[in-house]
Amino acid sequence: MDRLRIGTWLVLYLLALLIQVALLPQIFPGGYVPNVVLSVTVLIALHETPKRGMWAGLLGGLMQDLWAGRLIGLNALTFALLGYAVATVQQKIVRDPIFVPGLIAALSQVVVLPFQWLLLYVFGYHFSWFVFSRPLPVWILFSMLFTPALGGIIGFGTRGRRRSRYRSFSS
Repeated sequence: MDRLRIGTWLVLYLLALLIQVALLPQIFPGGYVPNVVLSVTVLIALHETPKRGMWAGLLGGLMQDLWAGRLIGLNALTFALLGYAVATVQQKIVRDPIFVPGLIAALSQVVVLPFQWLLLYVFGYHFSWFVFSRPLPVWILFSMLFTPALGGIIGFGTRGRRRSRYRSFSS
């Protein structure tokens, strides 16, 4: 009952891609558009097992790679690892539906960006670290605010909170 269906993942990722591609470029200057797919991956992984979190991250990253049409596999690999890590960590620490998702999403930005820069560097794409990481503070702040807000709009609570709510109805 706690798990989300794959169809829900697809809808969430499609909406995230639309927001990221159509809405956010109108608000943020070029190069600073935040990664909404990362926030959705964190939200899904907070409610799934590590294996399903990995598959959700792989799906979201692959959808973003296919949408962008370049470097297919970079986001898929990164988000699959992120989904697995977040789902593993949430089994031990997540209890707060607002602070923790925002904190995990912000930390995810801090981990994902250097990992992607390193992968690109290894495969021959030599970008300056300063140029590559310049939008990171904007992305961290956006993730800290957007992820819990999106979770509240969609109605995501933490796994433990949802279970206790169902128990109270069944008593």
